[in-house]
Amino acid sequence: MPTRQWLAPFLTLALTFGGNAYAGNISNLGTISQAGFQGLTQDLGMVLSYKDMMPASPLGITGFDVGVTGTDTRLANAQAWHDVTGSNSNNVFLPSIQVQKGLPLGFGVGVAYSAIPGSNVHVVGGDLSYAIIGGGLVAPALTIRGTYTKMTGVSEMDLNTRSVELCLSKGFVFITPYIGVGRVRTVGTPHVSGSSLSAVNLYNTKGYVGADINLGLMNLDLEVDRMAGSTSYGVNVGWRL
Repeated sequence: MPTRQWLAPFLTLALTFGGNAYAGNISNLGTISQAGFQGLTQDLGMVLSYKDMMPASPLGITGFDVGVTGTDTRLANAQAWHDVTGSNSNNVFLPSIQVQKGLPLGFGVGVAYSAIPGSNVHVVGGDLSYAIIGGGLVAPALTIRGTYTKMTGVSEMDLNTRSVELCLSKGFVFITPYIGVGRVRTVGTPHVSGSSLSAVNLYNTKGYVGADINLGLMNLDLEVDRMAGSTSYGVNVGWRL
């Protein structure tokens, strides 16, 4: 694939940072069917699930990373999103602030806060990681992560995600490609009086590829995630110590 074509989704995401993609509040859950609620839960699971956007190598006990992240997700069940928010967009943009801290013995911990612009959707989350293989000049790094996110601000439904994933990476001078796969559980619970909607519990496999570019104290990460028919393009700018 030509470089320009590969970068196109990330250039589109950069334009989104300018404020072109806004969504309405989730406030009309009573207008959709059970199938629509399942599709909405599935898409929100992709949008809101934790995305570490870092290679597998551990930060180390003194390591610290603060990142500003933006993801743009193409929805697989966009009609349900249109119905409950009034938005006519098939994409959802999610900016985030993430903090990662290295711990002893190859462990690491992270927290994040996100909010969909123009919406009542807010998200808090975190992850705990362990480097099975720390990596080096020749050996790749392999990390296992557990993650959790919870949606807040929406009175008509609760939603949370949990995942376990493996990430493999190998550094080459100033760039570190990485790849990962995980299993994501998404639970959506409606709270609409008089509605026949019931809770949804979904399990999906997620895969992703990315690259971490070392710019000194600053790192740039580009990542593509795929899950349950939805695709998410992400950019992270991190300050790493």
